[in-house]
Amino acid sequence: MKRFTFLCVLLVHYIAFHIAIAQKRAPRNFPEYGFFLNKQQLYLQELLEFLRIPSVSASSEHLKDVQAAAEWLKNRMLGAGIPNVQIFQVGQYPLVYASITAAVPQAPTVLIYGHFDVQPASVEDGWNITKPFKPRMIQDKIYARGASDDKGSLLSVVHAVEAILAVSQGRSPVNIKFLFEGQEEIGSPDLPNWLLKNRKLVQSDLLVSADGSMYSENTGSIVWGLRGAGAVQVNVTGPSHDLHSGGFGGVVQNPIHCLVHLLESMRYENGSIAIEGFYQGTRPITQKEKDLSRQSAKELETELSRLSGVSQLVGGESNHFDIVERLWFRPTLDVVGIWGGYTDQGIKTVLPANAYAKLSFRLVQEQIPEQVVEKVIQHVHLHCPVGCTCEAFDLGFHALPFESDPDMLGNQVLRETLLDIYQGEEPKYVRSGASIPLIGFIQKEFQIPAVFLAFGLPDENIHGPNEFYRIGSMDKARRAYVSFLYHLGERYQWERNAKKPEETPSVSVTATTSTSMKEMEMDHSEL
Repeated sequence: MKRFTFLCVLLVHYIAFHIAIAQKRAPRNFPEYGFFLNKQQLYLQELLEFLRIPSVSASSEHLKDVQAAAEWLKNRMLGAGIPNVQIFQVGQYPLVYASITAAVPQAPTVLIYGHFDVQPASVEDGWNITKPFKPRMIQDKIYARGASDDKGSLLSVVHAVEAILAVSQGRSPVNIKFLFEGQEEIGSPDLPNWLLKNRKLVQSDLLVSADGSMYSENTGSIVWGLRGAGAVQVNVTGPSHDLHSGGFGGVVQNPIHCLVHLLESMRYENGSIAIEGFYQGTRPITQKEKDLSRQSAKELETELSRLSGVSQLVGGESNHFDIVERLWFRPTLDVVGIWGGYTDQGIKTVLPANAYAKLSFRLVQEQIPEQVVEKVIQHVHLHCPVGCTCEAFDLGFHALPFESDPDMLGNQVLRETLLDIYQGEEPKYVRSGASIPLIGFIQKEFQIPAVFLAFGLPDENIHGPNEFYRIGSMDKARRAYVSFLYHLGERYQWERNAKKPEETPSVSVTATTSTSMKEMEMDHSEL
């Protein structure tokens, strides 16, 4: 009986697909969409409950909360009918893993990725609509840390799979693996070794990231590139203890002055990075890339100014590359934290004993995070000013750059899905200046291509105060995952049946029918 019911469901999807083609891209109305209708309030309450867990991976005092978020997610997945949900301890952090076997023989295997840890947040950062972990709904938005990055999209994946299993009586159109981690916001430092030791759990035909964003409320995006990342802390020491600035100023080197001088030595006057060997692994931007990026420069400049609240965009190698080129194709080096001395109210006239800085860099093309980190550390040792001691160490935040073929089969299926969800509006083909550590690693080590199906938006203040997520995005995400998984299963079967058995394709291959890239636009999100 179950098999008969599932075959009926597949038949409905098949007929709907051909009706959609006949009607020139009328959106497909999957039976699963009806499953969502009476559950809207339940879904909202679940997200609010999930957001109340302060799962900050960067803080040791919140490790118990990261664990609590993993337990909450595991229970919700089990409640959705997803079997064999497990929590693995990877280092100090939990990993939620599960798998579903397809009802169709030789179906593709999809690895769905996301994270439930969040960035640090406090009222002092500028949260003035609500406290970070006391979610508040205002009109069509939910304000809370982690709402957009990444709990909103992640929970919608569970809702979508729940609907598929309910409508088809537990049978899936594709094999699904779930990899939901609790250490993404600190660079996933413990996961690469674990993944290499558990290859069978990871190996798939396609990686789908629930972490990321769409172009706008009314337009989807197909992301075909991310920058990589690395991070270093610099510690500068001067005298053995704080000194009276009148008694010792002018004769004892000030560690803060040393730090400022050291940081200044990392750049040339033209904005390029002066660290020896830093650019190793980069390549010149091709003429095609320049032409495509320049088409978007004016629009991007206006949008970035609006989102950042600045009147003029500066920084980086501004004399050599335009805005899109710098954000898509060039590496960066940024001071993301600096402290030392007395910072409370009033003045304390002391010469401090120590000064500190945290550096973050974004990487491109063939740059390797560990090698860049080592070059930064060497620079610190070689350029430490006289009178101070300088040391630097790797903060463990590593992410390989990621690039994919915009026309590969997975992105073609994604385009079909986004046309459904956005009522025939063509998606934008974009790159992002941000990073997701595991995406580049899985692509390199497992040869698994990736697509991005996540529904945050560029203006939702991720990593900043008053982060929020649009309630309407939750519904888009649920419908998109239903549509994508069925589209993928159908497309894979058609591709397989169109060839001889020995020529059975993987979803990673570039399909013979290519989709021309439309306008190349920037994904403004900070992943």
